[in-house]
Amino acid sequence: MSIAFAQTNNALHFDGVDDYVSTTKSAIQGNVARSFEAWIRTNENCIPGAAGGVQQVIADMGTFVNGKRFTLNLLWANSVRLEIGGTGLSGTVAVNDSLWHHVAAVYDPSATKKVTLYVDGIVCATGNFTTTPATSAGNVVIGRRVDGANPFGGDIDEFRLWNIALTDADVLAHMNGEICTPSNNLVLYYTMNDGLADGSNSNTTTLTDQSGSNNGTLQNFSLSGSSSNWTYGQNLSQTVYDTVVATACSQYMIPDSSGYWDETGTYDWTFTQGTGAVAGCDSIVTYDLTIDTVDTRTSANGIVLSALATNATYQWINCSDSSLITGATSATYVVTSNGDYAVKVTQGNCSEWSDCISISNIGLDEYTSSWAIYPNPAVDQFFIAHASSINDVALYDFNGRLLAILPVLEGWVQLPEQISTGVYIVRNVEFGLNTLLSVK
Repeated sequence: MSIAFAQTNNALHFDGVDDYVSTTKSAIQGNVARSFEAWIRTNENCIPGAAGGVQQVIADMGTFVNGKRFTLNLLWANSVRLEIGGTGLSGTVAVNDSLWHHVAAVYDPSATKKVTLYVDGIVCATGNFTTTPATSAGNVVIGRRVDGANPFGGDIDEFRLWNIALTDADVLAHMNGEICTPSNNLVLYYTMNDGLADGSNSNTTTLTDQSGSNNGTLQNFSLSGSSSNWTYGQNLSQTVYDTVVATACSQYMIPDSSGYWDETGTYDWTFTQGTGAVAGCDSIVTYDLTIDTVDTRTSANGIVLSALATNATYQWINCSDSSLITGATSATYVVTSNGDYAVKVTQGNCSEWSDCISISNIGLDEYTSSWAIYPNPAVDQFFIAHASSINDVALYDFNGRLLAILPVLEGWVQLPEQISTGVYIVRNVEFGLNTLLSVK
């Protein structure tokens, strides 16, 4: 039996008019290393001028002053571009073909060529700015420029902002999967897995930051249907696997508390975002489960109750108040008063109660007038009156423990050797009748 839920791979669709995401994350300031990453899908014409297109801004931070902002966008050749206001570097690989593309931009002030652009993990441009970046204060914005211009039209997924310069190997290593254990250098990370794809999301206006507490807020989204809403994202999966070996008595609670597994076997469970997943990634746990069961079957023969389990220990219980019956720890119990009785059976490390058995036919005559035995008290034997139809009697102590099955020979019954002084129950097995016998 396997139980699993499909991973949530959502994105945000921006309508290209006024949708954007505001964040509480301050810009990475000054002339220091940083990197942008995102998956995007668009069919917009991004080439301005005679081509009639409009720049499409994926993310921006800083202020709208030359050299003071840091902007990831699509522009010339419908390709990725990184600019700081007044200067920038553009790629040459078009990405406006309505397909998903991974774009990245890295700034490394210590490198000879300080700017590197990537499309789908491959370097598409390297170079330098004509001025030195000096990004100023101003929070990160997704889907438009910091001055509100050039909104993005299309889908954005897996947005990441790093405070280091990613290497070629870094970009390739994690572009195709969610990052399950963000490092301290990943200062902003939106998987975009919130919301219900193309559904009604009027109450889902928060974009969860998987790297910290800088959640984003959706602005101007309609949050219904396939546009200006949460939608289906790039099929990324960075699943965490684990195995749990578990043993349980009778049943094991399913991780979401919706029910129980009650059979030995292997069960797969997928923890999705918000339900035990690691940093937004699915975590698939395989439960190698052993269910130990306890045999709680019982039988009743008149007032003699028997537990049918073997290789077990027993404790008889009064169901009316759940009290333990002192000394009633054998597989058989002879009931001495009307009531409801159960047995707690322990096998291995597991204990369970049987169903309660109701006894209501015990009266004084059952112990006295139903059949006669004498002498009573007896020493080593006793006689049963009218014993022609009786072959055997059962001898019990007052805790219900069966001591012996005794043959009836010409009406006489020989007591076991070394029987102690006390009061016993003698049961007429054929007719289910009992009487008390005192031994002196």
